[in-house]
Amino acid sequence: MWPMKRKEQETRNRAAQPPRVLLPSAVSEKMPMRAGRAPVPLRGAREARDAVTLVRLLRGTITPLRGDEVLALLEPHRPRLVPKPVNPLAAMLGQPQGRLLEALLRPTAPIILDVLLPRLRDHLIDRVVHNKGGAEDGLPGALEVATALRALVALLRGAGRGAVLSVVSAIEAAARDDADRLVRGEAPAMGAEDDAAGATAGAMDSLAHALLRFEARRLMLETLGATVALRDVVYQSRRLTRHALRRAAEAMDGFGADRGIKALHASLATLASVDGLLVVAMRNLDDQEEHREEANAFVEPADRKAMNDCLSAAWRLSDTLFDLVGKAANGGDLDELLFEALLRQLRSLHQFCTDLDHAGRPPVLDTLERRLAERSRALAGIAGERLVGILLARPADPAKARRLLARGQSLAQLLYDMGQDGDELEALAMRLVVARDALNHAAA
Repeated sequence: MWPMKRKEQETRNRAAQPPRVLLPSAVSEKMPMRAGRAPVPLRGAREARDAVTLVRLLRGTITPLRGDEVLALLEPHRPRLVPKPVNPLAAMLGQPQGRLLEALLRPTAPIILDVLLPRLRDHLIDRVVHNKGGAEDGLPGALEVATALRALVALLRGAGRGAVLSVVSAIEAAARDDADRLVRGEAPAMGAEDDAAGATAGAMDSLAHALLRFEARRLMLETLGATVALRDVVYQSRRLTRHALRRAAEAMDGFGADRGIKALHASLATLASVDGLLVVAMRNLDDQEEHREEANAFVEPADRKAMNDCLSAAWRLSDTLFDLVGKAANGGDLDELLFEALLRQLRSLHQFCTDLDHAGRPPVLDTLERRLAERSRALAGIAGERLVGILLARPADPAKARRLLARGQSLAQLLYDMGQDGDELEALAMRLVVARDALNHAAA
């Protein structure tokens, strides 16, 4: 009995001992690193090239020699269990082209259905949905591949239409997911080949890039003949465009209501990406032309309302900017970096009004463009007169004069960028030269 107890006690003591831990010196300093996954290549690149070539061959004059070319083109794609097809056209000389085409498609249809069409489906999904780029030389465009896919299905009299429907469903689902994600304010889904810098781009640039991807989806669905899915993608594109315009209007109105640093940064980020804002505005004007909706006293079309709200916000922002810049040009206290930021916004607003060239361009843009130029010229005159007044005042204030000189130079650059190189710019430039010489002479 006692030996048994002693044995159990020894077992418990061994179990209670703490586990041995390797000292840091006993651990190898060079731990093997797990290699990262290699990027997944674009699927169906060879099949895409061969499918475009195959459609071109089948659309031409069918001859026995053309049949040999078709069979040689499809031979690398033939599954092992499919017997090697024999050219049936050698014994059909003088037959109509329709019968020759049917005879040639009969032995090649299994290869097209089982190999080419599924690979074309995967290829288009990778390029249009997952946004994978094709770096291979001689790779046809996505629209060419879609045209070839639809042509092959038509030649097979509807067989293999499931490949087309799969591509259409994937595009429609991706468009809906992207629109929902962007409207909720989340970042768009990035493809494997997307540039990493795109993730840090401004919100307006990201929305403009997403709208361009919607354009690619629209062209793809038009090529595939998917009218129902096309209507849904067009609706999602219009919805995203209105959201982008609302975001721009909120950012511009935010600085007018709260002239803080955060609101200034939001408006700067919106107007700094003028190209993105132009893409959004052009898409909205295209939508208004494509989907003309009758306005009445109670309901305004959603697309037109989004554009009008954005332009109204731009008008109110210009009032705020001219108010602040006018006080600074008249000698008011304002940080120089903030002054330059305000001028950049005025320059971006004018560029937006100038570059938005569209048949449905709203007339208010012309009015806003003229107003920006007129008030900028007036500010230049005020700045020049105030600078001369400071120089002639006694006692002299060289620090304030130099500050006004720098602001006057910035206003002169603003006028030049706006294309306002008339009498106002010449008068301001003359006063700036005289003021600089006077300050340099006084300092000497």
